[in-house]
Amino acid sequence: MLKIGQLVADVSLKTTAGDFGVHEYFGGSWGLLVCYVADFSAVCTDELSRLVKDFHEFESRGIKILAMSCDSINSHTKWIEDIKKVSGMKSDEEFPFPIVSDRNRMVSLYLNVLDAKCIDEDGIPLPCRAAFVLAPDMTIQLIHFYPENIGRNFDEIFRTIDALQLTFKFSNDLFTPSGWKPVTDCLVSPKIPKDEIEKKFPTATVIELPSGKDYMRIVPKIEVNKKYDK
Repeated sequence: MLKIGQLVADVSLKTTAGDFGVHEYFGGSWGLLVCYVADFSAVCTDELSRLVKDFHEFESRGIKILAMSCDSINSHTKWIEDIKKVSGMKSDEEFPFPIVSDRNRMVSLYLNVLDAKCIDEDGIPLPCRAAFVLAPDMTIQLIHFYPENIGRNFDEIFRTIDALQLTFKFSNDLFTPSGWKPVTDCLVSPKIPKDEIEKKFPTATVIELPSGKDYMRIVPKIEVNKKYDK
């Protein structure tokens, strides 16, 4: 079972853009690997159309996208034309990201994304709607699993990517609270001693709590935004 912070293996991939390894493709960039159930299905088409429409948003964050299912390259190539139509792309435009063909399920098994109940016509399990965010050092920073009948929330993926890139920018000295957005206050890491907070975050406030513990250390959004340049 893959874990947060684990280095993803340099798995070999067969894709609509040729054959390459995971590390070669992401090449020191932030990455989003999206597993979906099957080609020519409504929710999957809607999801990949959303990725196409928001591609510039991912690109502006330095995110490379890779999609994957168990269908063939030939199937992917034909399905891409449907995605272009739904997303508003022109038929002669280049599709913005590769789609992996995992016919033998080896990549799916490694990622542990096969659905226990969702199977193909041969009775073989298909992937769930999984999403992995990778840091530039190829460590896993986010794992999302959704079932076949529920489209995933890309707004939450954007929010988490923004939060991850912020905390990485501050060397993980900052944490983000529940529902954090770029216009929200942050929290100081509990690993920073109290007497060092003012040096790192001069405007931080430590809330006095009934427990007497000093773990609620707030950094105003103004200071965070001033130092953080996405």
